[in-house]
Amino acid sequence: MKVVLQTPTQLVVHEGALKTVVLGTIFVAAGGGLIILRLAVPSAWSAGSWLIYLIGGVFVAAGLASLVLSADRRYVFDRAAGTARIVVQRLAHRATDEHPLGDLKDVAIERSVGGPQQSSRALAACASAVRTFCGWSNAPGPAPAPAHAPAPAPVTGRVSGHPVATNWGCVGVFLAIFVAAGIGFFAAEVYRVATWQPVSARVLSTDIKAVRGDKGTSYTPVVRYLYTVNGAQYESNKVLPLTISASYGWAVRLRDRFHPGQAVTAYVNPSQPASAFLVRDVSLLPLVFVVIPLAMVGLLSYFAGQQRRQLASIERYPVPVVEWSPS
Repeated sequence: MKVVLQTPTQLVVHEGALKTVVLGTIFVAAGGGLIILRLAVPSAWSAGSWLIYLIGGVFVAAGLASLVLSADRRYVFDRAAGTARIVVQRLAHRATDEHPLGDLKDVAIERSVGGPQQSSRALAACASAVRTFCGWSNAPGPAPAPAHAPAPAPVTGRVSGHPVATNWGCVGVFLAIFVAAGIGFFAAEVYRVATWQPVSARVLSTDIKAVRGDKGTSYTPVVRYLYTVNGAQYESNKVLPLTISASYGWAVRLRDRFHPGQAVTAYVNPSQPASAFLVRDVSLLPLVFVVIPLAMVGLLSYFAGQQRRQLASIERYPVPVVEWSPS
């Protein structure tokens, strides 16, 4: 937020939507990139296609919602016309709210019950400029910085309504879900590769299984094989540590690595010998669900830290602070 125009008769304060637009764009790019990567390299994923499309779709939907709801605001105080206008420009909608300037008594910075939401040095400077322009404050500008740490700004009133603010906590929980899913997939894969015990096995048959879903048909190799553990014979058809379905070509190439009667090594769960797999590979792609959300958390932490640093200088400006409380 900043003052973009100040004349003897008019003051214009602008609040852009850059942070919201950047965050929305990142979400759309991350979700769309995930879906495109799944379509371009289907054989490399360690999760079903439905899960990849679901996660990518949620990211895209969240990003689009952020872009659609982002708003560019202009606050126009006009002495000549005797009005105060709030112009809100969204992606496909423009709204103007106008009030007689004489009906306004003062402006203040809002502090929610849970802590500052929009408070910053720029916001305080703009509020101070509006108060000076409208004659609500005799202070010509920022007050001198005190020699000692200032006391918290007093609460001078209560404001009812709904604050327009970014809820970093909800965003963090949302991203944590994807981090947990990625870590869970990767940990399960690594655990099986590291701890399941090798045994001799014999291939009985090979085939390709079609997996039909909302996004189309994918394929997974089916290799039936026999193995013996502690004198008991078991049969399994699992090829990889995690169940994967991808392109037909990928499934054929994996299936063709085995043929009936072939002696192979199977890897068996020591506590549940009926569970086994053949190909001892670890895919790093589940970590995509970890890296992308952590990068976003880093970006959000930067924005939050910037707000905290700006908040430290807010009391330099003679602006009242009010407490928001839902009603």
